[in-house]
Amino acid sequence: MRLFCAVLISAACLFAQDLAREGDYWVRTLPGSALIGPQTRVFEVSARATVVVRGSSDGQATYRLVERVKARTELDARRRFGSVVTQVLAPGGTVTRLVVSTTAQESVAARLEISVPRQLRVVNVETQGGDIEGYDLDGSLQAATREGLIRCDRVRGSVFCRTGGGEILMGKIGGALQCNSGAGSIIVDSAGGSASCETAGGNIVVKEAAGPLVLSTNGGNIQVERAAMSVEAHSAEGVIDVDQAGGIVTAETRGGSIQVGSARGVRCESAAGQVRLKNASGPLQVSTAIGSILAELVAGMRLEDSTLVAGSGDVTVMIPSNFPVSVFAQNDSGGMPRIISDFAEIQARQLGFVRPPLIAQGSINGGGPILRINVVGGTIYLRRIKQ
Repeated sequence: MRLFCAVLISAACLFAQDLAREGDYWVRTLPGSALIGPQTRVFEVSARATVVVRGSSDGQATYRLVERVKARTELDARRRFGSVVTQVLAPGGTVTRLVVSTTAQESVAARLEISVPRQLRVVNVETQGGDIEGYDLDGSLQAATREGLIRCDRVRGSVFCRTGGGEILMGKIGGALQCNSGAGSIIVDSAGGSASCETAGGNIVVKEAAGPLVLSTNGGNIQVERAAMSVEAHSAEGVIDVDQAGGIVTAETRGGSIQVGSARGVRCESAAGQVRLKNASGPLQVSTAIGSILAELVAGMRLEDSTLVAGSGDVTVMIPSNFPVSVFAQNDSGGMPRIISDFAEIQARQLGFVRPPLIAQGSINGGGPILRINVVGGTIYLRRIKQ
């Protein structure tokens, strides 16, 4: 309690001084230091303010609380500011905690700026109302806010963050990444480890990731530019676009299109949207309830046994002229089902005397992996690409 009393007295003396005037605003600043020792590994922060944490080479932890309010008089400003209580729990211990409590009115904008030794193992920030920012940390960062934005960059360790309704913006993160937003978009520039991102109502964009990705949104699009390993993407009604993946891409959407560039295998399912595969290799397992499928095979890419199924839509496969593959295509559409092939080895024929189905099967360039194609309400196209 001796430490707490010292802090309270310091705050009271400071606030007895004149406030700074900046245009229509009054500004109050409270500087202080959080006592940590060489054995401190974890630094925790709890406040009702926007919190900005920066790592430094200094062995100390310092802070500055800056409050701003628009008021006509100094007396009105002081009334709106209220009082501030700062507490340092377990100073110098393995886990040191800084708690900042205020009685300020909602009209007061508060910003807590903190400098900590960058080599701390963990920095844990929690705010009841405001944004969280973290920069230049060697260890891990944990951040939780009820409704604000979370922004991090140049964090060598892992980042675990959660916001009830704001955006999450990640720069360069060296370790694993876990993001959860109640409504905002999630944007990741670079993740050095595995990444799991989930939002209830925003877009997800990952520019680069070195580990496996698991991405989920209930009301937005998903875009991945480069992923060194596997990608798993789920969207309730948005578009999924994976440009490059070093592993298998698993994509599912109930109301948008799916596009996959180069990948080591594809498992896609769309309830109502087109699926397009470019430069894909490995096994392809693709189905659409309502929507077409376009698959572009590339000479030199290793294909494994694959299946393309469209409930109501066309299936088009672009096949290089020198690509070895065995095809079994079946069209169960009513009326006049069609299979249009550019390859003499694969021509359509009626199965039995009752329509449908219409089938076409054969081997191209001596045969290879089996490519099965089935449509129920569309046309199958087997197109030759000249090499």
